[in-house]
Amino acid sequence: MSENHRGRAEDESLARFISSAFRSIWSLELLLLVRSRPAHGWSHAELIEGLRASEQVLARSIADLSGADLVRTEGGLIHYAPGSYTLDETVADVAQLYEMRPAKVRRLIVGGEDQLTRFADAFRMRGDK
Repeated sequence: MSENHRGRAEDESLARFISSAFRSIWSLELLLLVRSRPAHGWSHAELIEGLRASEQVLARSIADLSGADLVRTEGGLIHYAPGSYTLDETVADVAQLYEMRPAKVRRLIVGGEDQLTRFADAFRMRGDK
């Protein structure tokens, strides 16, 4: 496989991960915050203050990230806990992409690129496929 093709495949894989693992920007921001100090157990109060988020937003984000095997709750504290080394590497790639291209990551989370593709496909002629 050529390096260019492999890079494209990795980009597509990362985009799929972002689209499926994060239901909101809040979830991504929460993950990046807890990842910033992986040995620390974060209280809800610390996370609410750090994110400037409501308890509802925090609870939903924690549930989403727990379901994606990215954080764990222990003794009421939230810990960065990716389920595998590969998952940890993927999160590092997401963090890097978010730092370099935050708008792209936001679009992936809210579904902007998929919506644009569907919109464009609606105007494609049957013979164009």
